[in-house]
Amino acid sequence: MKKNKALTQIASLIILTSTVAGCARFQDRAKAQGEFNYQDVTLVDKFDNGDFSKTENRSNFEIPAITDEQNQVGLMGEDVDVRPPTQLMAVLDGVLLDSDLTQTKVWFNAFKQQRDTQLTVWDLALEYLASKNATSVNSDLDALTIETGPIVTERKYGSISTNTYHEEGAYKLQIAKGDDGRSVSLVVDVQSYEALNDGEEIKHILKGRAKRNIELRFINNMLQFAYLKQQSEALQAANNKPLPIKLGFDDNNQTTWIIDSEFIDVWNKLPSLLSLMSFKPVDNDKNLGYFLVRFVSQDDEYWSERNLNPIDLEEGEYFVQLGDLTGDDTSLTWLDSDKKPLSDQQVTQLYLSITDNVRSVILENDQKAKPL
Repeated sequence: MKKNKALTQIASLIILTSTVAGCARFQDRAKAQGEFNYQDVTLVDKFDNGDFSKTENRSNFEIPAITDEQNQVGLMGEDVDVRPPTQLMAVLDGVLLDSDLTQTKVWFNAFKQQRDTQLTVWDLALEYLASKNATSVNSDLDALTIETGPIVTERKYGSISTNTYHEEGAYKLQIAKGDDGRSVSLVVDVQSYEALNDGEEIKHILKGRAKRNIELRFINNMLQFAYLKQQSEALQAANNKPLPIKLGFDDNNQTTWIIDSEFIDVWNKLPSLLSLMSFKPVDNDKNLGYFLVRFVSQDDEYWSERNLNPIDLEEGEYFVQLGDLTGDDTSLTWLDSDKKPLSDQQVTQLYLSITDNVRSVILENDQKAKPL
């Protein structure tokens, strides 16, 4: 169904009502299981708009008669699957779907770590099953096979009228190394499957495209789990890295800190560094890009325990002002309580108080700040 323009007249509301009534609801689409490749059939006459203007086009299809197999499981003539086949969600680099339609197989080709790829895929499968609270997993590392036991997934669809879609399936996984010695295949074979839509059972035929769709959905869910885990680990690694700070100059040739990170990254990480330097938070404004902090003097033991050189600064409130620079760098300007810039010497001393153990930044000769 494709809308060409907004419906603005009262007469158009009648068309809209008719259209909504004619569209398949989720619970109707969920029941559709027939092997009907709607993209390959010839369209019949377009939707008859009657005396109203043609504000939309509708595609009607010649629906083939149901097969004996479909009839045996109780499918009706209108229970035809007009949804496109499930496609592989290749969110990980190097994951490909095998062209063999007799089984559902994906290939893993691009794990960067030096570890055995077979074991990497093996651990990924077990971690995913653990995340699904699978309790009857039967795994054989020697044969590289896993029988999952029941895997339960529930999804909710709709906003005004909500459907709860409950799936429960058991799968057999087979991992094998490819002929090239580097790639690894994963074959998923669904052993049993049932689905309920708001408690009503949906009939399924575990053959052909319907079976393959279920198996591909399992693979997609596992790949999504792996992708989110990968992103979470990358974010954690980025958060654990100290800010790459060096001394430099702003547009007014004033001594400032130059941070080789985007504003949002600096904004998130800077509070922990300021706290380490004995600056206590007072106020901040992200839109204006500043932190208001209070410096508290500490003894030599405090600085030594934190791998810092002692900071010689009067106790009181200071502003830390952030600004965007070209090349995604961020400037950090130190100001006193009256928002007057600290002297070049004070800014430099604050920078030198952060030892290399804290900064962990190795600057090439051409990146070092100009001598003062």
